[in-house]
Amino acid sequence: MEQNSGSHVPSLNSFGSILAFAIDLEATLARFYEASAASVGERADRFGGYAQKSAKRKSRLIAIRQDNVTEMVLEPIMGLDAANYIIGFVAPTDGDSALAEAIRLEAVAERFYREAGAKLNVTEPRRAFQKMAQENADRVAELTALHA
Repeated sequence: MEQNSGSHVPSLNSFGSILAFAIDLEATLARFYEASAASVGERADRFGGYAQKSAKRKSRLIAIRQDNVTEMVLEPIMGLDAANYIIGFVAPTDGDSALAEAIRLEAVAERFYREAGAKLNVTEPRRAFQKMAQENADRVAELTALHA
């Protein structure tokens, strides 16, 4: 089972911890799509594209963290429980289970970006999280249409 943050549940009580969690989340999504591409047949290109997009999003998050390093020491952030957003997966062996798992993972990621973004008091990261939440919601819709 793949999990984005090891065996412990990280605290999401600061700007830096939220960005670090998001970076791990994107890395996990990329690994899922890479591991699952072979099981989805003609949809392998779509999964490969999602893996590449998650890798780009990870790079974007790293840049946001570096650009806003001074914001990492501001007031604590309350009300986010990392246990609600930790994603784990077992690489699917068939297309249907891969699509179902992708929908589940994207829904968790969307909820994380939406809820965490609302807690960020720095404009650029908040907007980036809002955009990422929308992208995850769009992926959920695309994957749900394929799964139907």
